[in-house]
Amino acid sequence: MARCVEFNEVEKIEKAMNVFWEKGYNATSMQDLVDAMQINRSSLYNTIGDKHQLFMKCIGNYFDQAMCELKEKVAKETSAKQALIKVITDKAAWIVSCEKGCLGIKTIFEIAPDDCTVRNLMSKQNEVFIEYMTTIVQKAMDDGEMDNSEDAAIMAEYIATSFTGWKQAYILHGNPIKIKKMSEFLIKNIFK
Repeated sequence: MARCVEFNEVEKIEKAMNVFWEKGYNATSMQDLVDAMQINRSSLYNTIGDKHQLFMKCIGNYFDQAMCELKEKVAKETSAKQALIKVITDKAAWIVSCEKGCLGIKTIFEIAPDDCTVRNLMSKQNEVFIEYMTTIVQKAMDDGEMDNSEDAAIMAEYIATSFTGWKQAYILHGNPIKIKKMSEFLIKNIFK
């Protein structure tokens, strides 16, 4: 008779996500995962699957959490312009303060080029993020807070790709003042 699996899957996936986040996918072993999750290997395989399946769940949860936090921040602001400013300034602060970096960016560069399943998931998640950002940009345009001569989707993509560039700059130079200035420059340019 099979043993009953008794563990909080969400909690265990969070622990696994932190291992992948710290070490990267390729450097993470199954032993690292079972140690961090504090479950036995057979329970992991029987409930979640192999390392790749676990990683896909971790990436999905990471994105869901990030989108939930983003939507909560935006909902607290009084205007679309203020929401965009909050998103941009918070992202700049996060880039400087988060030692682990962005799990999504790490995944895109480490695994997505060679793994079409991961690449497809990351692409879909990026589309969801860009669509959401586009609605905020479009609202700011409709409310007269932004110049509406640009395409809202292109503007949203521009904002999002700026974040990746800032992380690269911070990794290379470790200069928080430069990141703050780049965020101020972005805000100044999109709200001309």
